[in-house]
Amino acid sequence: MKQNSPDTDPFAIVRNGYDKIAECYLKDREKFENWNELEEFCSKLPPKARVLDVGCGTGTPVARYLIEQGFEVVGIDVSKEMLKVARWNVPEASFVQMNMTDIDFPPESFDGLISCYAIFHVPRERHAAIFRSFHTIIKTDGPLLVSVGSCAWEEVESYYGVKMFWSHFDPATTESLITDAGFSIVFGRNVDSGDETHYWILARK
Repeated sequence: MKQNSPDTDPFAIVRNGYDKIAECYLKDREKFENWNELEEFCSKLPPKARVLDVGCGTGTPVARYLIEQGFEVVGIDVSKEMLKVARWNVPEASFVQMNMTDIDFPPESFDGLISCYAIFHVPRERHAAIFRSFHTIIKTDGPLLVSVGSCAWEEVESYYGVKMFWSHFDPATTESLITDAGFSIVFGRNVDSGDETHYWILARK
């Protein structure tokens, strides 16, 4: 079987791209506007909950906010440069270089799981399996918060001056994948952030 080259492999494109833009991405994350969704997620967690941040990036603001709420945070990301910044930004959290398609944690390891602006960097045909793995590692009744694209789309385009891969279904299809994985949807809604719109989904196991 023919192997994808680093120029065509979606995972290599994303990893290499974020390695190059970690510092400027950090500055952009300071403009985070989805506090309502983050607060609603936190309201579903028990005190001192253990939370997995999938696609944690630079650790700001999500991992930092979760730590400030008294939670234990583990963050995973494919980009080693993003993780370097995250460890500096949020030394109280634990960070591991890991692809979300290869999550390796025991069942029910976490009280909740959050993934902001990350799943749409994985080929959408892998999304169903990702949501199933999320369901496995979250404890019963635990919350899941994800942000996805607001329409069906797949493309490689320029992002902060580097190549970046994007892939997502329409929101209704994504919600179906989440419920098929065993979750119940709490809400799904479009949220504007600057000149972009993303669809946020809160679900519970």
